[in-house]
Amino acid sequence: MATEFDNALHWGLFLTGTTLTSETGKYIRVSELVLSALRAAGVFSNMVDGIVAPATDKLWLDKNVDPAVLKEWDATGASWVPMTYGRLFGRAAVDKLTVTGGTGNAVVVSQPPGFQADRLYLMTPAANNSGAATITVSGVGSYGVKYGNGADIGATEFTAGRQTVLFFTGARFEVVFPLGQLSAAVLAAQASADAAAASASSSSTSASNAATSATNAANSATASANSATAAANSVAALPYNFSTTTTDADPGAGIFRLNNVAPGSATSAYIDNVDSDGVTATGVLDTWDDSTSAVRGVLTIRSKTNATIRHSYNVTGSIVDGTGYRKLTLVYVGGSGTLTNGAAHWLIFERAGDAGEVTLAGIQTLSNKTLTSPVITGTLNAQGSIVATNTSGAVGAAPTLELYRDAVVTGNIGIIRFPGKNAAGTKINYGDIVATIMNNVAGSESSILDFRTYWGGAYAVKFTIGSGFWMNGAAGGDPGTGKINATELQQNGVPVATAITTAQGVAKAWVNFNGTGMVAIRDSFNVTSITDNGTGDYTLNLGVTMGNSNYAAVGSARSDAGAGAYNVGCVQTITQNTTTCQIRTRAVNNTALDCDITNVAIFGD
Repeated sequence: MATEFDNALHWGLFLTGTTLTSETGKYIRVSELVLSALRAAGVFSNMVDGIVAPATDKLWLDKNVDPAVLKEWDATGASWVPMTYGRLFGRAAVDKLTVTGGTGNAVVVSQPPGFQADRLYLMTPAANNSGAATITVSGVGSYGVKYGNGADIGATEFTAGRQTVLFFTGARFEVVFPLGQLSAAVLAAQASADAAAASASSSSTSASNAATSATNAANSATASANSATAAANSVAALPYNFSTTTTDADPGAGIFRLNNVAPGSATSAYIDNVDSDGVTATGVLDTWDDSTSAVRGVLTIRSKTNATIRHSYNVTGSIVDGTGYRKLTLVYVGGSGTLTNGAAHWLIFERAGDAGEVTLAGIQTLSNKTLTSPVITGTLNAQGSIVATNTSGAVGAAPTLELYRDAVVTGNIGIIRFPGKNAAGTKINYGDIVATIMNNVAGSESSILDFRTYWGGAYAVKFTIGSGFWMNGAAGGDPGTGKINATELQQNGVPVATAITTAQGVAKAWVNFNGTGMVAIRDSFNVTSITDNGTGDYTLNLGVTMGNSNYAAVGSARSDAGAGAYNVGCVQTITQNTTTCQIRTRAVNNTALDCDITNVAIFGD
């Protein structure tokens, strides 16, 4: 039989007397403490210990040798081989921390991919520690190193070249296998036993101290094992077997495939709705596109049996329901190893955060970029055109250029400026549209828009829109709603007043006047005054000279006969000049007659 339980090769941890014998003490190996704690925590639930080899899918603690050796089945060599540290904790999903500098008490490591809390990490120290220690993860922060009970680690817990397994809580690192503390406890127990044999009077105290040290060590190992269990259970992973088939189709229960057998060339993944444990995974898979970022998260495909086989991808776009399976769009990030047909893997997804506001400082170059509701502080310099597009057909959905002065003020609140360079190369503001608040009292707000240009080397307001529209220099300013105020209105380059008087088919002058008594003009156009030449005889004085005297003058007249009756009067032209027109009013019997209403209109050039 193997010597696994030979008393001479064991440490005594629990003493009931002054002499360590098989009858008075309990015997246990440090390796058994660690493995028992891990087994109790469920980390090595598939491990079998004994002298007979188990099924090849198990781990075997081979007790045919002493000390016992933990082995795994090597399918290539068809034999049981010792389990290496790296292989052991590759099965337990332990990530590596690479030491890049520092000291034994202040270790510096590089940040591993996906560094996060509630994970196991494997580190090989470059130097021994002499007491309390810290680990600084580059780019993340510095963390203390503790035992499972919260105490600082002891001296040489970190030993150069000896691997140590750590559990990261998010606030500190905890030693999962406290070898230094366990060894110290065992040595203390042995020293107490030796002292007990030499001095019976002090044996009880020594035994008690040894038992306390051993108990503390065991408690620390149990706490560390619990930490390992929490870390293993916290890994968000789905179990699937890989298929080398590359077609876009349902891969079958518990299977996933890529659209290319070379992991680095794959751009799509096809994952069955049911994982290899027989659990429906759609509820998890469908959350992998919930992020609003362009990259929804990182998918890592990791071998269950070989930690060196892993490949990571950015997941982009939406998760597509392929009826019985899900389709993912991938962009390869990196990895190593070959994915073999039928091999068991973990699909580990780390979700990206939602897209948020991005602050860009300094000079930024944005080519063919779409900006949604950007907030720009300071000056926006654009080379080329800025195009705002809205494809919505909804009412009011047109693109909007908004200049918002976010302050309670009056005066200038925004300028649209059109600068350019003159022949001397000097920058000139060739045009501005300026908005100004005139009144900001709630309920009676008012504003104006000034349109400014350069002309003849002078920069000035040319016209303004307020309640009405008025040109710069027009007396009176704002004419009011629906009105235009200008120093001169033109039609085809001709002042409107002139155009009216020269246009064919338009009366060049007209008048309505009372010819009885003192002549009185009721209303007129281009008739400045009327000269009374006697009964029924008048001269109309024109304001704008006619083009010639060959114009047509037409009119009508009447006189009040009393009792609601009227006498009809006739209007005759006597003398026509370019500046005057003499008319006479007569009764039907050709008698001169002053009429109370006389109307005359003149047409011509």
